[in-house]
Amino acid sequence: MLGLAASAYAQQAPDQSGDEIVRLSPFSVQESADMGRYQAAESTSGSRVRMDLMDSTQSISVLTNEFLSDIGTTQLLDAVKYVAGIGPSNGPDTMDIMSIRGFQNWELTTVDGFGQTSYINLDPVVVERIEIVKGPNAIIAPQGLPGGVVNSVTKRPLFKNSGSVSYQVGRYDANRAEIDANYVVKDDKLALRVVGAFTDSDRYMKEKYSQNFTVMPMLTYRISPSTELTAQVMAYNATSTLMSAPVSIYAVGRRNVHIMEGLPRDFALSNRDDNRHESSQRAHFFLTSQITDKLSMRLAGKWAQQSSRASEMNPSSPRDANGNLLDPQPIQVNPITGEWEWDGVIRSDTPRFTLAGAKDTTDRHHGNLQSDFVFEHLGQGWKSQTVAGYALSYRSSSGGYKNAFAAPLNGSTLFDLTDSSYIPASYIVDADWAANNSLRNRSHQVYLYQVLNLFDDRLVLSGSLSQNRFFSGRTDNLSGTSTDERAEATLPSAGIVYKLTPEVSLYYGYSEQEILGIAAPGDLIPAHTTPSRQHEGGLRLRLFDGRLYTTFSYFDIQQDGIWEGNPANWIDPLAPKQPAVTSNRTSKGFEFEFAWAPTKNISVIGSYTEFKSRDQSDRRYAHVAEKMAGIWGSYSFSETGSLRGLSFGIGASYVGERPADAGGQYTTPPQGFQPVRYQAMFWLPSYTEVEANATYRFNKHWRAQLVIKNLLDRDYIKAATNRTIYPSTPINPKLTIRYEF
Repeated sequence: MLGLAASAYAQQAPDQSGDEIVRLSPFSVQESADMGRYQAAESTSGSRVRMDLMDSTQSISVLTNEFLSDIGTTQLLDAVKYVAGIGPSNGPDTMDIMSIRGFQNWELTTVDGFGQTSYINLDPVVVERIEIVKGPNAIIAPQGLPGGVVNSVTKRPLFKNSGSVSYQVGRYDANRAEIDANYVVKDDKLALRVVGAFTDSDRYMKEKYSQNFTVMPMLTYRISPSTELTAQVMAYNATSTLMSAPVSIYAVGRRNVHIMEGLPRDFALSNRDDNRHESSQRAHFFLTSQITDKLSMRLAGKWAQQSSRASEMNPSSPRDANGNLLDPQPIQVNPITGEWEWDGVIRSDTPRFTLAGAKDTTDRHHGNLQSDFVFEHLGQGWKSQTVAGYALSYRSSSGGYKNAFAAPLNGSTLFDLTDSSYIPASYIVDADWAANNSLRNRSHQVYLYQVLNLFDDRLVLSGSLSQNRFFSGRTDNLSGTSTDERAEATLPSAGIVYKLTPEVSLYYGYSEQEILGIAAPGDLIPAHTTPSRQHEGGLRLRLFDGRLYTTFSYFDIQQDGIWEGNPANWIDPLAPKQPAVTSNRTSKGFEFEFAWAPTKNISVIGSYTEFKSRDQSDRRYAHVAEKMAGIWGSYSFSETGSLRGLSFGIGASYVGERPADAGGQYTTPPQGFQPVRYQAMFWLPSYTEVEANATYRFNKHWRAQLVIKNLLDRDYIKAATNRTIYPSTPINPKLTIRYEF
């Protein structure tokens, strides 16, 4: 992944006349407070330089710091669920996993444009704002997610003395302290800032908890009026547990999708040792310079070291008292249709389970170096911006997993989970590795990006060309065998924006990406790449001096070169293997989103998404809701009335039904029938979550905020993995007291 600089303040260029012209760096954004608390006019995450959102040929959404604060953000998904096209995926508790236009962003979120690989969620204390670029984009992520990139822009030093400390208490996921202190060492020359947080909270389910210590000191040094350096060091040490529980053994299709019969809603399968832990140290730097009145440059880099440990316990298929698989199983797959079925008759009132999982250990190092040069020219009725740059990326990891099993309870490794004597299981880990590998990944990119604003900014033409080289090497540390894979891709993009008026624009964009795939010799899958492309068009409105910003868009993404084993190999495993086959995937549909501040006291943000994410057989993908919506509004009372200092907000987010799984296995049908894909074992029902807040400012120093999650105390399922589900946390009020100085 690549680095982006997004300073929170402008730079002053060298004198260009006797009038002291002040010119904003092309790597910085500047927002107007008059537009509204949730409004943004610019972003740096679409093309690595500042861009007016009205000029973009891709959907770009921005979530401001005010919005993140109002909703009480504890993880990225809290906020981005209000953005069109983004919803939960299969793991809501860790790794900031989410679905973007139908594609799961596994290890593909970015921080300041630098790719992050993490077992835990990013602590929001370091985040200033979130910028989301929808669809493939070879400039910022040539090997990124086809659905888009969620980029967290971090806080930076400010040239004013300020700060705050706060403490939060609550029912669940609270007990958190934060600090944010900014100090100007020398006016307009050197500023220091440190942000940090410590969390030690219990989660809703028994034995589940979250601990996180994150700190990020930073400095900004203005080497000259036109050159500035920002350096950051972020370190964290975090542990989190997954809040999953076994689903009913009769869950099939849309029936009986709930926690297994006889288990409490806060049931814990395993104890506190079943968790994800990670410690990391990261260093970032951003150097920007205004070389001439037309030429600017930026150099950015990152180095990170991580140590991760993770475990996860899962129940087996149900068994009888002797440890044998139930025969027949309560639910079975129809070998002709691939559908799972339960006849409503076959039951097991006292099923037993074995509990097993894995202990994963991984150490990683990754680094990035990126440089950009921007040449801007202003003519009579037109302007031009040319951006050229390169990026180097490196990542290595070493580690693997060991099989693990639940320690015996009362001398038995068969567990009746509904027995009142059951206690959350502990782990016994095998001494030997089940798998242990070393991985090395490198990439190199050079690119050229051109924007032309013509006819007094009525017409905007843009295009880019990105040349990319990828390398991936893998060594099996147990056998000593190694494999290397290489690829090269030239990826274009192009687009046009036509402004019917300065407030109304039509746009169309085309973009590409290409991912280096992984060979699987056992399934006869060769080394390959998986390209994707997107067509997107839409309408944007920016009305009432920017207080209303709206986007209507239609997108069509296709991903090709998805390799899988040949289904014929499932019929007779002893027959010679048939060559692997390729398929494609499409994701297409409509999005609508807006940010509106009708008055100084009211701010509203909302979205609606309806799309289809399907394979070439029109089969839906796991964990992807094809209908989503969200709306949040806040109101602040007048600064002079009896209720001055008081504000409140309320919001709701809707997630449509989605398959809980979509296994790649094929059935073994009777003679005369063809193998078919297994269909989803069960579906997660749609749900709507309501949340609210109330904030009161006592004076210029003291402020209190009450945030209530799941205001209506609804019992719903957030996600699923295998035969476990993630139930919702009940109504959850959290109170934060903040002192500002």
